Amino acid sequence: MEQPILNGLNAYNTEGCYPWHMPGHKRRLNTIFPDMVENPFLIDVTEVGELDEFHDPHGIILEAMNRAAQVYGSHKSYYLVNGSTCGIMAALSATCRPGDKLIVARNCHKSVYNAIRLLQLRPIYMMPEWNEDLGMFGGISPEQVKKLLKQNTDVKCVMLVSPTYEGVVSDVEKIAKLSHKAGVPLIVDEAHGAHFEFMSNVNETISTTNYKNIPDPAIRLGADLVIESLHKTLPAMTQCAILHEKSTFVDTQRLEEYLSIYQSTSPSYVFMATMEACIEKMHYERDGLFIIYKELLSEYRKKFAQLTHIHMVEENDFKKQSAYGYDDGKLVFCVNGCGYEKEGQIVPLNGVKLGRILHEEYGQVMEMASGNYVIAMTSVADSKEAFEALYQAMEAIDEQLIDIEETADTILYKTLPEKKMNIAEAREHKRQDVPFEDAIGKISGEYIYVYPPGIPIVTPGEVLSPGVMQEVKRALEGNLNVKGLIMDPKGKIYINVIRENRWLSRIQRR
Repeated sequence: MEQPILNGLNAYNTEGCYPWHMPGHKRRLNTIFPDMVENPFLIDVTEVGELDEFHDPHGIILEAMNRAAQVYGSHKSYYLVNGSTCGIMAALSATCRPGDKLIVARNCHKSVYNAIRLLQLRPIYMMPEWNEDLGMFGGISPEQVKKLLKQNTDVKCVMLVSPTYEGVVSDVEKIAKLSHKAGVPLIVDEAHGAHFEFMSNVNETISTTNYKNIPDPAIRLGADLVIESLHKTLPAMTQCAILHEKSTFVDTQRLEEYLSIYQSTSPSYVFMATMEACIEKMHYERDGLFIIYKELLSEYRKKFAQLTHIHMVEENDFKKQSAYGYDDGKLVFCVNGCGYEKEGQIVPLNGVKLGRILHEEYGQVMEMASGNYVIAMTSVADSKEAFEALYQAMEAIDEQLIDIEETADTILYKTLPEKKMNIAEAREHKRQDVPFEDAIGKISGEYIYVYPPGIPIVTPGEVLSPGVMQEVKRALEGNLNVKGLIMDPKGKIYINVIRENRWLSRIQRR
């Protein structure tokens, strides 16, 4: 019997590697939720009898979602069985009409760009401030939002991601006030911050650490719509997410209509049961689980900070990049300026190489490996033994490194390309594939991005300038997972571009 997916999963599970990646249950659901049924097929049912209706809840599903709203402090909270993706698309669809303008952070998830395309929206991008030393984005400044709102009085919403993949938190409270003053809602992609509610509201009097670096959840800071992935930083199954609404600017009837459009008509009761169990467990045991978790983070962040060459990213690293807060649950290890000796030569170390070494030699699997860094995602499911194993691996690698002047020169996403068309317009236009070297100066017909996290280097309708092409080339040379390119059997790379004609020539001359 051929079962490649099951065989692949079994092979991964028998490697003996530790998952410093999502989902946050770290494959320990039975340990975390001992009362959960051992066989998930027993609760894999459909909407029959008294089991309620997902798209018109009036019974047990409504009761569970009302309970979630009570825990998170929202007006309404909606279970999402299609992940944060459907929540983001529903939020944008509820606040924008086709052709509307919105202010949106450039480092948003690709689901935001899909909504922009489907609704034919006109995005006004906010570029997060770039940290040159670390090779990663900081936060969105309130001053930038204020300026763009003043320049674009006809926008329908403001959309940002906080925390970022790397843990940087923007000043949501101030940005929300600016948005509301302009009469528009603030949507926050807080996919990586579902744990903030429980981290920031524990009884610190019983903690042995003076732990202050705990961002508040966006829904309690004035955001109108907040989307969180429970499975990323909490012990819930992959695809489990939640959308919170607390607004006078959002039409909830319209929001619920679009949630019905973007979500499956065959909702998983297994997902809903694990969401309910996760929220209840985190709420009732926050003074136990999260104090232990914070103490582990405090202890091991101090140990990681003592490494000689590998730099563990801290909130202070982003003082100049509008970081209002930082999620210490993200362990981000930067190797900019690190190298090692190989066959008598000094070789620069990048994030991809570090991730490979951690996996192959130490059994530590990172969430993401980028040009300059790797990310280890933590949760309440991680034990002291797991933290210690990661530290021992990092310490052993660090001892073999040396400081060098040469760096892993990856500056992805640093610049905003020139826009010639909207995304929807470009995707509907006639396109063609051209060799990589012939694409310079042409208009992209495709998204080009590194995954994860999926932030576009260029979107359809934007110009493939020499600078953009250089960023793509550096990503390829760094062995990053570049999406949006075409490679033929001989290894030649092509890029999808807008086919030129007289009409397009007039656009380019504008």
